[in-house]
Amino acid sequence: MNWGEHLDEYCERSSAAFWAEPVNAVSNLAFLVAALAIWRVLRPFPRVPTSIALLAPGIALVGVGSFAFHTLATRWSQVLDVLPITVFVLFCLAGFLRWFHGLGWRRCVLGVAAFAAFTAVFGALVGDSVPNRSGMYVPVLLLLTGLAVTLRASREPGRARHWREFAAAAVVFAVALSARTVDEAICAPFPLGTHFLWHTLDAVLVFLVSHALIHRWRYLTDSDGAAAVGERWAVAGD
Repeated sequence: MNWGEHLDEYCERSSAAFWAEPVNAVSNLAFLVAALAIWRVLRPFPRVPTSIALLAPGIALVGVGSFAFHTLATRWSQVLDVLPITVFVLFCLAGFLRWFHGLGWRRCVLGVAAFAAFTAVFGALVGDSVPNRSGMYVPVLLLLTGLAVTLRASREPGRARHWREFAAAAVVFAVALSARTVDEAICAPFPLGTHFLWHTLDAVLVFLVSHALIHRWRYLTDSDGAAAVGERWAVAGD
């Protein structure tokens, strides 16, 4: 494999130049804005568990990696684009299992591994049928939808109240995924493409999910909230 090979995968790119995708590249600033917003939410709290504190840096890394790919457009920079996104999704899933369902970290890792296996199988079986290499992200949409449904069905009010945030995240991601999927198909009538919407809407998505995780952690950290649901396991640390 030629790691230095130039890749032309989006409407906006018309050459191998660094700034051949200016809108796609600059739209990654949305991730930095989301990271800053999450950092500001966490700033007042002196003690933040690692599973929550890493949300803001993780979001920032997604933006930096995507910027690298949409400027350098090489196969190795594509790894910088895909890897932070993948890690962040799995990290958030582990955080969800921990803070919303009280699983120990070992079980959280098993849950993450199960989702990773499902994603791999889905990609191998039907991933190629989704245009513009977007099949790898369909399991994330299914995951967000499933999380919203399970929260809505929860009998614990402190958990159930977050279903709207995850439902909103699922809707936002559905629109974002649609924008990513149709990008190459509309190059002729709209040379700019729609990939920049993928970045912008995904920044909204990661903010919504991170914000929900923070609020759940704060609820469980509060002694009254923890006592109300009998989940003092979450207060002990990360």
